[in-house]
Amino acid sequence: MLSSVSARSDGSRPSSSDKRRPVRALHVFASLNRGGAETWLMDVVRNSSRDELALDVCVTRGSHGVHEDEFMSLGGQVHRCPLGRNPWRFAARFRRLLSHGPYNVVHSHLYYFSGVVLRAAAKAGVPQRVAHNHPVEDLKSGRLIRPIYVTWMRRWMCRYGTDFVGPTRASLEALWGPNWERDPHKWVLYNGIRVERFLKPVDRVAVRDELGIPRDARIVLNVARFVPHKRQSFLVDVARRLLGRHANVYFLLIGDGPLRDEVEQRVRNADLRQSFRFIRGLPSIDRYWLSADVFAFPSVNEGFGIVIVEAAAAGLPVVAHDIPGVREAASACASPVLLTLDASPEAWADAIDEALHRPVWEDARRAAMLRSFPFTIEASIRSLRELYGLGRRRTEGALQS
Repeated sequence: MLSSVSARSDGSRPSSSDKRRPVRALHVFASLNRGGAETWLMDVVRNSSRDELALDVCVTRGSHGVHEDEFMSLGGQVHRCPLGRNPWRFAARFRRLLSHGPYNVVHSHLYYFSGVVLRAAAKAGVPQRVAHNHPVEDLKSGRLIRPIYVTWMRRWMCRYGTDFVGPTRASLEALWGPNWERDPHKWVLYNGIRVERFLKPVDRVAVRDELGIPRDARIVLNVARFVPHKRQSFLVDVARRLLGRHANVYFLLIGDGPLRDEVEQRVRNADLRQSFRFIRGLPSIDRYWLSADVFAFPSVNEGFGIVIVEAAAAGLPVVAHDIPGVREAASACASPVLLTLDASPEAWADAIDEALHRPVWEDARRAAMLRSFPFTIEASIRSLRELYGLGRRRTEGALQS
């Protein structure tokens, strides 16, 4: 029997007094690796109770994700439903998986392919079906049959979805158009972070010793996957200009991905190996956030720049492109520098140079700022509870933290 959070016959959600059992929600990802949405879900699970939110995950890739062991240790289940090349076989496998539920909610993070997921969930009788779309730009838009695929997936999302979520207003507008706010089933659910991570003291000198750089060095930090739209290679061109002015500046690039080796080779070709440090993704990089001096983020496509939020929580000056997803996240920053997409490496070097002259935040100032920080995991969990019918639903259709 499904719990009482399913929709009533009149389409309304039950009140909190109706609750007897936890909401059982299945989140669907390609994998449970490090990424903005996956990291957000892990923080939700770490900071909520399965007595209220019983969240499981279905992944469409066979590889073991870095978050899986911890997710299962917290009580969640990880189901594998390989996507392959045949969406019909996937849908059949997914429906069989759901038959072993029951789940109150299927919450898909697979962009346009959410159409297939939500259709299968509807056929399996899942009452709430959420399409959570993160990008603001379709990176596969140039492919030959993409328009046909997009048309069908949008049609299925509209027909079989009950709620449509985006991490920013920009992401919802990109997918559903400027009038999305008129639909009460479309929601903004901002990602949040655990701000207590940024209240811990850190030994900036020890971090520099660990990295093998001078103790008085200034650190320009970038945290991102090494994929084309994150544009870490652009930072090599920026570094050429900046290091001509300041020899004591070092670039710390944290992350992994298919272009990592290519970026490292570009650094070697530019003879800048001594000024760059690379670290693959780690479970906790908070000491690097709190030891850096500037956060540089030349990404050109972000649904919601969660790393911008983390940089703000660390008290770092932020230099980034002025794109919608970044712009909303940067509202948490003290004085972000947002440059146009055609800004030159020289302009970026100028902006970083200016940011390096700002004083490092003292612990007391950062603690005071974090007391009213807008993007907390607690606020995000409240929004998720509301989406699932566990709290008062806002009439304007936007769950804004």
